[in-house]
Amino acid sequence: MRMYALLEEAVENVKKVMVYESESEVYVFLYDTQEDKTSVADLWFEMLDEAVDHCNQEFNVIQAQWLVINDPKEGEDHEIIH
Repeated sequence: MRMYALLEEAVENVKKVMVYESESEVYVFLYDTQEDKTSVADLWFEMLDEAVDHCNQEFNVIQAQWLVINDPKEGEDHEIIH
């Protein structure tokens, strides 16, 4: 499962965040642009709730901002929206 949010105001140069949940872990990718480009940093979490809470607290993302997107196809980058 992947979802992303465009930030209304940049927080420490972060303008977009993406949460990617794999079978065993969760990543939060941080972007310095709202365009579909490679992230500038990533964070690791054990649980989806922890990752979402982090985005809510650190980047002021509210539930309504999240857009759920398809997982990448085999061989595609999971941090880029295709």
